[in-house]
Amino acid sequence: MPGHSQERRKTLVINKPLQGKMILGMALTPSLALAAIAVLTAVWCTRTMENAALEEAELPNLTPIFYVVVAFELVAAVYLMVNSLKISHRVAGPAYRICKSLERIRSGDLAFTVNLRKGDHLTEVRDQLNLLLDWLNENPPKGCTTRKQAASTATSTAGITAANTQHETELEQLAHEAITAATTAAAEAELSIQPTKPGDDDSA
Repeated sequence: MPGHSQERRKTLVINKPLQGKMILGMALTPSLALAAIAVLTAVWCTRTMENAALEEAELPNLTPIFYVVVAFELVAAVYLMVNSLKISHRVAGPAYRICKSLERIRSGDLAFTVNLRKGDHLTEVRDQLNLLLDWLNENPPKGCTTRKQAASTATSTAGITAANTQHETELEQLAHEAITAATTAAAEAELSIQPTKPGDDDSA
């Protein structure tokens, strides 16, 4: 299906329920772990500073270390969420395309193949579906449109279109020739008529 297979998915969110579950499954636990690490880091820094104060020991301020850890965890969380969204998109997109392909098969259209974008998942399902389409094109049920029939129809349509175009071109050429001939005849008729001079009436 050239027209369908080459369409580009311009949105990352195709199936919200499916992608939401995938994102939660992939990102929830790591995000909670990062949050727990941030809390433990804050507690450790606080206790370390308190112990240093009790012992009257000189200890550099640990606040910058805490901020660095928190910043790293925030960046990691954002990266995790974005990556999870991209992965879910590479599953939801092929699933959507395969479902649409199954709808076409149910409607009797067999004149296509299923293509996925580079990097998409579910390629095994695509391959099996294409094998099924190949078999159905060789053994088509009644009322279904096969690839051969679609190619024959396209060829016939192209031939009719070419013939109509040629006919229209010939008509335009004939019309142009007729206009040219009429214009030439009018010009010759105008030259053959001599204008009457004003002095001719007086002499008469």
